[in-house]
Amino acid sequence: MLLKQCRCGKLIPQTMKACEACEAKYKQRYKSRHMEYNETRRDKRAAEFYLSKEWRSLRQVIMNVYEYVDIYALYELHELQTLDSSDPVHHIVELDEDWEQRLNPLNLIPMKKGTHSMITALYKQGEATRKVTQKQLKLLIERHFKEAGGYQKVLEAAGLVAPPLSLEKTPHGNFRI
Repeated sequence: MLLKQCRCGKLIPQTMKACEACEAKYKQRYKSRHMEYNETRRDKRAAEFYLSKEWRSLRQVIMNVYEYVDIYALYELHELQTLDSSDPVHHIVELDEDWEQRLNPLNLIPMKKGTHSMITALYKQGEATRKVTQKQLKLLIERHFKEAGGYQKVLEAAGLVAPPLSLEKTPHGNFRI
């Protein structure tokens, strides 16, 4: 068996990256920022949701529906910014505000990390700013779908059920844009 020296000086098999002790230290030190956030700051139910199969599959569908384009940047900043698979899909109405909206495709909008940080900062400025920003994002989604042929055409092509006619809940359980 061929051996090599680990970064700590131990001799280990050449097929290993590091000895068990160094590997454990490395994993502890470089935990994913998402994992750390989930463990220390995020609500446990939300953390479980973001790891669920249904979220991961819907997230991918949403990225495809928007063709990996940050529509906020496209329509508001007049910049074409293409998304990476690691860029966030933002809940317009956040989970802690209305859990029932978590899988509503009309409540989801993919965006670059920088755009997401800017939107999050606007949400944190206060209730009024959050509401205005949410309305702006909903209008961007409406504009995008209208230009693409309508909600039903786009969402059915993506394998999603055609959405209700609007986004905000009415007293009858429907949604209003």
